[in-house]
Amino acid sequence: MATEVLVNDGGAPARILPFTAKAALSGGHACEMHTDGKVRMDEGAASKKVIGFALTDAVADGPCSIISGKGVVLNAAVTGTVASGATLEVDAGAAARNGVLKAGATAGAVFAIALESGTGTGIRLVKVLTI
Repeated sequence: MATEVLVNDGGAPARILPFTAKAALSGGHACEMHTDGKVRMDEGAASKKVIGFALTDAVADGPCSIISGKGVVLNAAVTGTVASGATLEVDAGAAARNGVLKAGATAGAVFAIALESGTGTGIRLVKVLTI
């Protein structure tokens, strides 16, 4: 059984918005708006352009749904060691980690707070609160 991305919208602060995917998207990954008006997984480098998180996987040039809003509890893609309560930003690592969060506190680039702890070298879904 697949893990759901949206856990609890906290009393409806979440908006699920329709867009077109620029490239393939993976559910739970942070997304940004490209200059062509399509959505792609955020490419990091202390990005400050996250518009939300992919609700489900999507194919290039296909429809996609993006969860947007503050105070939303969702399962987001993360990597590395994450402690409960840690601030999370987009990982500026390899392209394979586009849209993946990691522990960090770069000013203006923090998009979520971890609600679970864990360690891992791979990408996994972790419960977070969007901020």
